[in-house]
Amino acid sequence: MKTIKSILIVFALGVIHVSCQSSENTSSQEAVSSEAVATQVPHNSPPAVEASSVDVRLSNELVCMVNDAFMGRKQYPVPVGNKIYYGCCENCVDKLQNSDKYRYGIDPLTNEKVDKVEAYIVLASEETGAVYYFANEENYKEFKSKS
Repeated sequence: MKTIKSILIVFALGVIHVSCQSSENTSSQEAVSSEAVATQVPHNSPPAVEASSVDVRLSNELVCMVNDAFMGRKQYPVPVGNKIYYGCCENCVDKLQNSDKYRYGIDPLTNEKVDKVEAYIVLASEETGAVYYFANEENYKEFKSKS
């Protein structure tokens, strides 16, 4: 059963990655800054980490913060101010650099706005790779106890 879940996660992440790349930017300035960041992470390698449990805190670098999805390998680092966000493709890099909308999530317990860099990130669904962003570990534990 774990093998089927793993296959489904990899398939879902592949769909996200392909859909993300289909809307490439044409602005030369955006392409240059995105290209500089995109060359830092090899994305042709297999996933380095498998999401094995909904109860495991995820490392920021393994989450595409635009698609709000666990990707199983290091994502492109996207510096914004003094923080590092992560995206899965050049389009995500552009979105993170240019819009607050993608840099914040909503804590499912309190409905408060949470900076994704500072969030306590956990897997919401092993099947889809979707993630939750909590303001802190205590909010996560309380949310989990109510579920």
